[in-house]
Amino acid sequence: MSQQKITSKALPVNHVLIDILILTFTGAVAILLRVYLRIPLNIPGHHGLEVMAILLIGRKITRLSLGSSISTLTAATFIFIPFLGFKDPFLPFIYLAMGFVIDLVYNNVKRVQENFLLLGFLGGFVYMMIPLSRFIIFAISGYPYETFLKQGFVLPFFTHFIFGTMGGMMAHGIVNYTRKITA
Repeated sequence: MSQQKITSKALPVNHVLIDILILTFTGAVAILLRVYLRIPLNIPGHHGLEVMAILLIGRKITRLSLGSSISTLTAATFIFIPFLGFKDPFLPFIYLAMGFVIDLVYNNVKRVQENFLLLGFLGGFVYMMIPLSRFIIFAISGYPYETFLKQGFVLPFFTHFIFGTMGGMMAHGIVNYTRKITA
């Protein structure tokens, strides 16, 4: 009997619990980096790079079908913490929708899981949900989103998509490279 099998029997591991802990951690890290990583680019959506990379890394390394929903639930919970400085009352719900869409696509379009460009496109589309949701909320309620008032309607869509796409591609590269060197 191999050492690995003996160890596995001696120390049974609940993989679901470990996956939930990993996903909770990725959701928290994604939001905390968004808050504390201050890069004064003045480009809407520039945090899509790290947010989508972290959320999609969590999704790729865990087996739970609701992996991204768990991560974004954690992220949404952190957004509610007052001292973190989030002013958008709708952002937690936008993040929850983002996690749901990632899980829906990831679970039903198997090619996304292993395709660099498709995972990037998923990251871009999902992160573009932020300005899309804000546009819809603005159009329906008149809630004053400064992004649309300052940069117009096209730039936020484009930049959120580009940064989210780069984050998705980065997630794919990091996970595949890590698997390759640890195999």
